[in-house]
Amino acid sequence: MYNIYEVKQNETLDDIANKLNTTKENLLEINGNLRDIKQGQLIIVPTQINYKVYVVKQGDTLYSIAKKYGIDVDSLTLFNGLKENEFLYPNQQLMIPNNDIYVTEENENLLDIIKKLNMNLDEFINMNNKLYLQKDQILYYKKD
Repeated sequence: MYNIYEVKQNETLDDIANKLNTTKENLLEINGNLRDIKQGQLIIVPTQINYKVYVVKQGDTLYSIAKKYGIDVDSLTLFNGLKENEFLYPNQQLMIPNNDIYVTEENENLLDIIKKLNMNLDEFINMNNKLYLQKDQILYYKKD
C-alpha cells in the first residue's frame, strides 16, 4: 500500500525516508528518478507494513512457526485466516505480524481496547491505518 507525500522545503530523500520509516532506495524504486526533488513535489511512499512473509518449509507446523517468531498460535491462525489444525504445505506463504495483534470482540469500542492494552490513543491510532471496529478485526499494538 502507498501514500502520497508532499516534499517540504529543504528536505532530502534521506530526510523523507527516515521520517517515513523506509529507505532512499525504496523511494527511488517506486518513483523512478528523484535526484532533484523540490518543495511541493508529490512522491509515492510505502505505508508501514505490519507483517513479514514467511515461506513454509517441509516439516513446519503452526506451533513451530509461532514459537520461532515469538507469537502465539492463536494470533498466527487468526492473522492468516487458518484453523489451528489446518495442514501447512511447503512454499505456502504466511503473514507474521511485526507487532502484537489484538482481535476485537462484539460491541467493543476504541476506549475499551486502549484500556485493555494500556496504550494511549494517539499511539494506537498511528499503529493502525484504519479503524472500523468490527467483531474479529485484527488490530496492532506494542507490548511494553
